[in-house]
Amino acid sequence: MKKLTKITACILTATLLSISFISPGKSTFAAPIKNEQTEKSSQQKGVKQSNSQNKSSAWDKSSLSFITENVTCNGISATIKNGQDSQAMLGEVTYEVYWSEKGNPKDGEVIATGTVNALAPGEKLELTYTSDQLAAGNYMFKAYQRPNHPGKGELWSESITIKEQPVLDQQTYPQRPLDQFFHSDVMNGTATFTVPEGMNPIEISFTSYSYPNGTIPQEDGKPYEGQISFDNVTNVYGPGTYTIHVDLPNGSFQTDLYIGPEIEKLTECGHPIDKIIDADYGPKTN
Repeated sequence: MKKLTKITACILTATLLSISFISPGKSTFAAPIKNEQTEKSSQQKGVKQSNSQNKSSAWDKSSLSFITENVTCNGISATIKNGQDSQAMLGEVTYEVYWSEKGNPKDGEVIATGTVNALAPGEKLELTYTSDQLAAGNYMFKAYQRPNHPGKGELWSESITIKEQPVLDQQTYPQRPLDQFFHSDVMNGTATFTVPEGMNPIEISFTSYSYPNGTIPQEDGKPYEGQISFDNVTNVYGPGTYTIHVDLPNGSFQTDLYIGPEIEKLTECGHPIDKIIDADYGPKTN
């Protein structure tokens, strides 16, 4: 398996088992490990944890559990929680990320490791793994309880499955950066773009979005989460130059030109980077 490092793109296709989305207040990132470290790390973790438990005289009465798993715009994550009725952790514990191309990730290899800082009763922490190219396969987060915990001493998240991206026909699919490919320009409620000669007809949408009440647009039109479609134009365009218009909501707006059908409500990641062509945002002016 190739070495995996940090990711900056927000494009992932994934199927999660038994997952619901939450937004914990804290997060920590797992550090990738080299291939030659994988087997050694996997063998030694249990020994280190056992030694650590023997050195501790008493369990601190904390109890960790995984409560949700998620595919983020930067990678994958799992949220861990110290029990509401538990005591505060008196120290940190280790967690690992396991990967397997097929089958159960528990039988796979350790690809990253990190630390869960001491959590108060009921406190949550989002454990995150990111990569330049998140390999297709199955992932699991594994964490350890505090020393002398009366249970098994370890816990596993649900499996997270990343599907391999399909190979696209380069003759019919545009190349990034998309604003340059389409020679696009978006200003307020007007978008102009050109579909190049020789390209197959393509579905493109132009949508104006309204922000939640009281939200002030920040850099790049953020926050994206909660923006709702106000007006939209979707059509299939062959080669040629087009100018299209949408109405704007009162107050702050965002207008997005993107590939594919209308997206009525945005998530925190906005539009996928391989779909968004161009955008504008700001307060509506008469």
